[in-house]
Amino acid sequence: MNRILKLNTLSLAVKTVLIFSGINQVAYAQEDAAENTINLPTIIVKATSGDQSEGTGSFKAKASRSSSKLNLSLKETPQSISVITSEQIEQRNLNNIDDILAATPGVTVTKNDSERSNYYARGFKITNQQIDGMPIGDNDPRADSFFFDRIEVVKGASGLMGSTGNPSATINMIRKRPAKELSGSVSSSYGRWDDTRVEADASIPLTSDGSIRSRIMAAYTDKESYMDFYQLKSTAAMAVIEADLTANTTASVGFQYQDNTPKGSTWGAVPYFNKDGRLANLSRNFSLAADWSSISQKDKTIFADIQHTFENEWLVKAAISHSTSDSSWLMAYGGGGFPDPKTGSGIGMWTNISPYSESKKLNLDLYATGPFQFLGRQHDLILGYSGYKSKSTSQDVDADIKYPDEIPNYYEWTGNIPKPNYQLNGDHDKQTTELYGYYSTLRLNLADPLKLILGGRFNTYDYKKEEWENYNSKPGLKPRSFKKFVPYVGVLYDFNDTYTGYASYTDMFTPSGKRDRAGNYLDPEVGSNTEMGVKAEFLDAKLLTSAAVFWSKVQDLAVEDKEYRDGVKNGTIPKVDNMETAYMSTGKGLKVNGFEVEVIGMLQDNWNISAGYTYVNSVTSANASSTTTIPQNQVKLFSSYTLPENLWKGANKLTVGGGVNWQSEISQKWGGAPKNAHNGGTIVQPSYYLANAFASYKINDELSASLNINNLFDEKYYLNVGFYNGIYWGEPRNVTFTVRAKF
Repeated sequence: MNRILKLNTLSLAVKTVLIFSGINQVAYAQEDAAENTINLPTIIVKATSGDQSEGTGSFKAKASRSSSKLNLSLKETPQSISVITSEQIEQRNLNNIDDILAATPGVTVTKNDSERSNYYARGFKITNQQIDGMPIGDNDPRADSFFFDRIEVVKGASGLMGSTGNPSATINMIRKRPAKELSGSVSSSYGRWDDTRVEADASIPLTSDGSIRSRIMAAYTDKESYMDFYQLKSTAAMAVIEADLTANTTASVGFQYQDNTPKGSTWGAVPYFNKDGRLANLSRNFSLAADWSSISQKDKTIFADIQHTFENEWLVKAAISHSTSDSSWLMAYGGGGFPDPKTGSGIGMWTNISPYSESKKLNLDLYATGPFQFLGRQHDLILGYSGYKSKSTSQDVDADIKYPDEIPNYYEWTGNIPKPNYQLNGDHDKQTTELYGYYSTLRLNLADPLKLILGGRFNTYDYKKEEWENYNSKPGLKPRSFKKFVPYVGVLYDFNDTYTGYASYTDMFTPSGKRDRAGNYLDPEVGSNTEMGVKAEFLDAKLLTSAAVFWSKVQDLAVEDKEYRDGVKNGTIPKVDNMETAYMSTGKGLKVNGFEVEVIGMLQDNWNISAGYTYVNSVTSANASSTTTIPQNQVKLFSSYTLPENLWKGANKLTVGGGVNWQSEISQKWGGAPKNAHNGGTIVQPSYYLANAFASYKINDELSASLNINNLFDEKYYLNVGFYNGIYWGEPRNVTFTVRAKF
């Protein structure tokens, strides 16, 4: 019955697409009948707004503000930056941020379980994600790509705009904006595992000249999975109104919503070792989740901005957003211990009942930017203030659990166990974080070929945690507060009209959650990135190539204070705040170096390409080990080609493409592996490649159909190795068919 309902949904969506197409055909016929004189062909012109990639048909973005707030072309940006435009998102059927980052050169995507993903670049985890330059919460659902015109990934540190995080990368998701003309699309897709998705998107002018315009969009996903018991229903919607208040003043306000509601969520990975140390060899569909297990997440954001451009070309902009993120954990998952291959016993049950968690965040960004004259040359300046305040609240419950803490026989697992009853017990906590800063960027035009970019950000950081037990306030932990300056410097030299060399340095910081033996928080860890490279544009700037070498490091890593541990144990040092472990800062850390090469853009007007190679080498230190769970070498290639019309009549309606992602070996030694474990307890994923292909055919000017195949050769591979004696299987071959109508 479920499959029939989904097929009916797909059928209805396809009919809707055809109706839209039919309406347009009828409208054109009526116009022709009304004009009995000369019938001219209809020409539809759709202008793109500013730096929007939508409608350009290119994989190459026009410009980016993500690194320094200056509106620079990618060639003029003195850092590596990869952009996935709307053209690539649509062609490759990249439906969420995981899909997009898996397609981004230099970025590695791993998964802990069905709902939690990790992103890495340049040897470090990416912890800084933004929407329109404003940070988002860690517990937000994986963002649906439907909201965004493009995704910009600035490699290395980006302290001016990101402030906190690792010298890995900053992900900046740029929202779509309303168009002045009536335009839009509807689509429906159907893929393996009953993956059904329906989208609708419309830009509607509210005045005849489009000076007030709106955009309304929604997407609904209902799918199952290659993993047993797993299902996901996801709703994404956004509405934006934009208005030209004057010829030089524009304002907008919008609302964004996403709700991810899964069932059969996994919490952790699939066991790799048996009790006897041999391999468990469990299949890709294997899951020990309860059929009711769910890590659901809901996000609501209100956002607004206003900007004014003066006659002297100076621009002033103010932006604000307020988001509320709710998450609910109702989890039971077989993740502990090692299975006995004979009896099926030995796997414990993990339970997490945390249905009441909420995070609220207020973002603010104010800046002024423009040119000025000095010593006969024009330069650029930015002055700004930005930051956020977040409050996260979680409430504990008492749960009535009616299933055993160990699975009797995993061979007989059906996922059907009693769902716990629960009620609030009065224990809860609230964490408040404030991070604000003043920033400035100065771009000096020292000579015709030479540009110098100087910048800095002065940050103030405050954090406190409050706790209640049975609704009674507990003594709070010491708050942490500090101030931190983040520098930025970049230099560019144009060797000629084609080639530009650059070098840059920037850093960022990560507030430490670890405390010393006195109970005080440690100083923040500091990450930095130094980079040198060459960028070049060819074919009338339609194709961008870049090559860069980089040196990154994190210092002031924390190590355990063993004297405190031993002193608490023998009673010579008093315990602080029930703190079992204390830490101290070493001043040392982990170094990473490497290089990357990237090509993106158009080889011809009908031929797009995106290609990149990345080499990352992490250097083991006395305080940190080199990372082996992310690949040292990585290649990503994708290209699409629209056939020329001279091949045969209508050949230019067909676009074909494909690509490959390759990565070198990854591994993880599991310290808790059984004695005599296979390969000494080390889990290895050898190097592998994933191929994909697609084809799209324009039935007419409004209607098209496309077919996407991911993991074309059905490669078996792990997305994560060594996570709690486990591996996370990558997705098998998947085929998706999409019908889309544009108007």
